[in-house]
Amino acid sequence: MELMTISEAARRLGYKSRSQLYRLLNEGYLNEHVHVQQHTGQRLVDIEGLREKLQCVCQWRPDSVFLRRNVQTPSAEETAA
Repeated sequence: MELMTISEAARRLGYKSRSQLYRLLNEGYLNEHVHVQQHTGQRLVDIEGLREKLQCVCQWRPDSVFLRRNVQTPSAEETAA
């Protein structure tokens, strides 16, 4: 489980803005990927499996973030940890 803020997750997935992720979170599509810190109330996103979930939920378009080649992918060192 790799938890990160919504801003970090948006950057990792290649979104220009975090608003799309916030909209999907608020509508309940990503509930199984959200974890709330007890003491701060901050919502953290579990990035594992999130890309596949977004590909199922979001409408495909020619300018989709899933079709961009410059999307950040975790390095081998990050995935081994």
